[in-house]
Amino acid sequence: MTSIVRDEQGTYRWAFEFNLWTNPIILLTVLKAFTIATLVVVAFMFALLIPDLMGGTLYAWQVSGTAQTCLVMLAVMLGLALLGYAVYTLMNGGKYCVLFEMDEHGITHRQLPRQVEKAQVVSALNVLAGLASGNPSQVGAGILTAAHDSSHSSFEAVRSIEGSRRLQVIKVNEPLMKNQVYVEPADYDFVLGFIAAHCPNATVKG
Repeated sequence: MTSIVRDEQGTYRWAFEFNLWTNPIILLTVLKAFTIATLVVVAFMFALLIPDLMGGTLYAWQVSGTAQTCLVMLAVMLGLALLGYAVYTLMNGGKYCVLFEMDEHGITHRQLPRQVEKAQVVSALNVLAGLASGNPSQVGAGILTAAHDSSHSSFEAVRSIEGSRRLQVIKVNEPLMKNQVYVEPADYDFVLGFIAAHCPNATVKG
């Protein structure tokens, strides 16, 4: 059953919640970022050996020592990434709850505070969309006020879209920013199709 609601202005909204201990989506993103940063440093360290190589004075112990240093650095960086993720997970009570808003121009990803439950958000969105009784403006404003750490992707600026049905994520990539859109299996095809149809400059995979 779909969890997406649509208001009178044509904006689609839905909530997504997952367990940070068991769902690997954010952890994989963190590890990828740390690994790339470390590999850049590793490449720089080996680049420092090029003058000796060109001059014929590069020794095996230099290569071995640099490789060992790089391996230690990689292990330390990955350890820090895992530790940081564990601290982040504990601070968020072991869960990640996010609100998405999507219209013809773009999509916004808003992280919700740890005390907010998905059921609360879905109920409020139904009211906001006029699908239940109550005060839509008051409830909707409360949800949007509670949201923080938002990121917005403008469809015109998106250059690539990568979807993973298994991980329930659609990556919306601009040249200088990457946004991750989480979606339930029942809504995956709709959201991916909507995003792809409104991103004229993007390649689509997934």
